[in-house]
Amino acid sequence: MFTSAAASPDVSSSDGNAERPRRAQVPRISPPLAREGTERARPLVLLAEDHEDSRDALRTLLEAYGYDVVEAADGRQAVDLAHATRPDLVLMDLMMPRVDGIQATREIRADATLAGIRIVALTALEGARPRVLEAGCDDMVPKPIDVRKLLERMPEWVGR
Repeated sequence: MFTSAAASPDVSSSDGNAERPRRAQVPRISPPLAREGTERARPLVLLAEDHEDSRDALRTLLEAYGYDVVEAADGRQAVDLAHATRPDLVLMDLMMPRVDGIQATREIRADATLAGIRIVALTALEGARPRVLEAGCDDMVPKPIDVRKLLERMPEWVGR
């Protein structure tokens, strides 16, 4: 599910001896701030993903980088939690049971009280960008997720 573009294969030094593989570099970022107009100290991310292992991994990563996370296992829960929590950002898997991510996005966008929430689609579907943008997503992250790029974009998506 996760990749890091910074990972590199074994590298030979100029004298022909192999060096140890370099470890992936995760960006150092400033602590995030919640979207203006909220009373939260940390941004709240609604993570809508039906695979529990993926949710656990993303939640752990985001919390380690200063985000609070609420989780939805399907699109219906995502819509309900968006209304209940008013998150700063929704990371929305597209292929989920009950209600898929496209329909959940449309339902969130149909409610004017949720207008300021950014929604970023998470998908392995090739060519999905036009469809997710038409549904109301602000952006899309391809799976497998490049952790470094995700963390670099998070401040932009939460409005800081």
